[in-house]
Amino acid sequence: MTRNHHVLLLLLLATNCSSNILILLASPETDQSQRDLHALIKIKASLLGPTLGVLPYWDPAAASPAHCSFTGIACDHRSRVISLNLTSLPLHGVLPPEIALLDQLVNLTISQTNISSNLPAEISHLASLKLLNISNNNFTDAFPVIYPGGFLSLEVLDAYNNYFSGPLPANLTTLPKLHYLNLSGNFFSGEIPESYSEISGLEYLDLNGNDLSGRIPASLGKLFKLKEMYLGYFNCFEGGIPAEFGSLTSLVWLDMGACNLTGPIPASLGQLQNLKTLFLQVNHLTGPIPATLGMLPYLKSLDLSNNELTGEIPETFSQIKQLKLFNLFSNHLHGSVPQFIGELPYLQILQIWGNNFTGELPESLGSNRRLIKLDVATNNLTGLVPPNLCASGQLELLVLMENGFFGPIPEDLCRCDSLSHVRMGKNFLNGTVPPGLFNLSRADMLDLNDNFLSGELPPIINGDGLETLTLSNNRITGQIPPSIGNLLALHTLSFDQNRLSGSIPSEIGKLNHLSKLNLSGNSLSGEIPSELGECGSMSLLDLSRNSLTGVIPDEIASLKILSTLNLSRNQISGEIPKEFMHMTSLTTLDLSFNNLDGEIPSQGQYPFFNENSFAGNPGLYGAPFHNASCVAGAGANANSGEQNPLCGAANKPFFLCISSFIGLLIILY
Repeated sequence: MTRNHHVLLLLLLATNCSSNILILLASPETDQSQRDLHALIKIKASLLGPTLGVLPYWDPAAASPAHCSFTGIACDHRSRVISLNLTSLPLHGVLPPEIALLDQLVNLTISQTNISSNLPAEISHLASLKLLNISNNNFTDAFPVIYPGGFLSLEVLDAYNNYFSGPLPANLTTLPKLHYLNLSGNFFSGEIPESYSEISGLEYLDLNGNDLSGRIPASLGKLFKLKEMYLGYFNCFEGGIPAEFGSLTSLVWLDMGACNLTGPIPASLGQLQNLKTLFLQVNHLTGPIPATLGMLPYLKSLDLSNNELTGEIPETFSQIKQLKLFNLFSNHLHGSVPQFIGELPYLQILQIWGNNFTGELPESLGSNRRLIKLDVATNNLTGLVPPNLCASGQLELLVLMENGFFGPIPEDLCRCDSLSHVRMGKNFLNGTVPPGLFNLSRADMLDLNDNFLSGELPPIINGDGLETLTLSNNRITGQIPPSIGNLLALHTLSFDQNRLSGSIPSEIGKLNHLSKLNLSGNSLSGEIPSELGECGSMSLLDLSRNSLTGVIPDEIASLKILSTLNLSRNQISGEIPKEFMHMTSLTTLDLSFNNLDGEIPSQGQYPFFNENSFAGNPGLYGAPFHNASCVAGAGANANSGEQNPLCGAANKPFFLCISSFIGLLIILY
C-alpha cells in the first residue's frame, strides 16, 4: 500500500466511513474511480438544497465512470475526478471530510452557495489541488490548520466573503506554490503575521474587510513578486504606511483605504513604477501630497480623499498622463487647480470637493472629451463655469455648489443628454436658465438654488426622469408652466423665494411621487388647486407668503402622510376643513395671517398646535385662543356652551367683558 493510501485509510477511520470502503482501500486492486464516486455521493448527502433535485444527476446507484457526467464534475482519462465546480447552486449544509478522498482533484470551486459550518481540516490532504475557491459562502470559525505537507500544489486560495474568525492562518508559508491569497470579507482579527513576508511567490494578497489590527508589517516589502495588495476597509491598523512598500516594484494595485492609517504618505511610493491604482482614502494621513507620486507613469486611479492632507496639488502631477480618476475631496488642500488638470488626456473623474481651493477652474477642463464626473463643491473657486465640460457627451455628474462661480450657465450643458446629476447652488450665477436643462432625458437632479438667475421658466418641461428640481432663492419671474405635470418622477419641487406670479397649475396633482412642494415667497395668486390632494406621497406642502385666495380645499386632508403644512401669509378665507382633524401625520401647521374664520378644530393633532399656528386670523376662535370667546363676539361661539372665567357666558357682549375685568382688578387692589 502506498503512503497516500495509508493516509486515506487513517482519514476514513477518523471520520467513521463505511467498512466496505476501508476494505477497498486496503487492497492494492482498489478501484480508485469507484472511490471517487463514493466520495461524491457522501458530498451530495451533506450538501442539501431546497429540493431533492439540486444535484439530480448525482445518482447513488450509478457505477463508475458514470460519475464523470455528474453536474459540475470533470474527470481525466482514468475516470478520476480532477474538477468539482458547484458555483451558484442553491445548496446548504456542510462540506464533509470525505472531500479528501478525491485525491486527484485539481480544481475545487464551491462558490456562491449557502454552505455553512467549519471547513474540514482534511481538505489540506488534497496534494494535487491547485485551485481552492470557497468564496461567498457561510463557512465559520477558524480557518483550519494546514497539515504538514498539505496543499503541496495549491496556487490559488480564495476564501472571500465568509464568516471565518480568529487569527489569520499563519502556516501558509508551507505552501510552496501559493501565488494568490484572498481572505477578505471575513472576521479575521489580530495582526498580519510577519511570516506572510516569506510567501515568496505571492502575487496577489487581499486581506480587505476583516477586523485586523496592530501595525502593518514592514517586512511585506520583501514580497517582490506582489502585483496586487489590498489591506483596507474595516481593518483598524496602528501607525502608517511602511516606507518599505516602495520596494514592491511589481505592484500594479495598492489599496489601503479606510483602515485608520496615520502619518504622511511615504515619498518612496513614487518608486512603484508599474503602479496603476493607489487607494489611500478614508484614513488620517497628514502632510503634503508627495511630489514623487507624479513620477508614476502608468498611474490611472488615485484616491487620497477623506484624509487630513495639506498643501497644494504638486506640479509633478502634470506628468501622470494616464490618470483617469483623481479624488482629493475632503482634505485641507489649498491653492489653485493647476491648468494642467484640464489637459490630462484621459481624465474622466475629478472630485476635489471639501477643500480650500481658490481661483478659477481650468478653462480647458472637459476638452479632452472624456470627462464623466466633476465635483468641486464647497471650495472658494471663482470665475466662469468652463464652457466645454460636456465636450465628451458623457458627463454624468456636475457639482459646482457652494463656491463663487459667476456669469451664465453654459448653453452647451443643455445639450448634454448624458447628465444625471446637476448641482450648482449657492454661487453667483446669473442670466436665464438654459431651457434644455429642464428636458434632459437622464437627469434626476437639477439644483440651482441660491443664485441670481432670472428670466422665466420654459413653457415646455419634459424631463420625465427628474426627481429633484430646486430653483429656490433666485429671481425667476413669470408663471409656473402647466407642463410641470410632465415630471412624473418628481420627488422634490422647490421654487420658493423667487418672483413667480399667476396661479398654481392643477397639473401638479399628477405628480404621484411628489413628497416636497415649496412655492413659498412668490407672488402666486388664485386658489389652491384641489388636485394637490391627489399627491399621495406629499409630506411637505409650503405655499406661504404668496397672494393666494379662496378656501383651503377639503382634498388636502387626503394627504395621509403630510407632516408639514404652511399656508401662512396669504389671503385665504373660509373655515379650516373639518376633515383636517383626521390628519394624524401632521406635526407642523401654520395657517397664520390669512382671512380664516370659524372654530379651530380641537381633535386630532390640533391640541398640539399653539396660537402661532393660527395668529393673524381675526375670525378664528376656540383653542388655543383662551380669550377667543370674548374677542370673537356674540356669534363666534354661540353654540359651544363654554364659559369664560372672567366674562361668564360666551355670548356676553364685549363691553361687559371689559367691565367685569376692571371690576375684578378693583377688588384685588
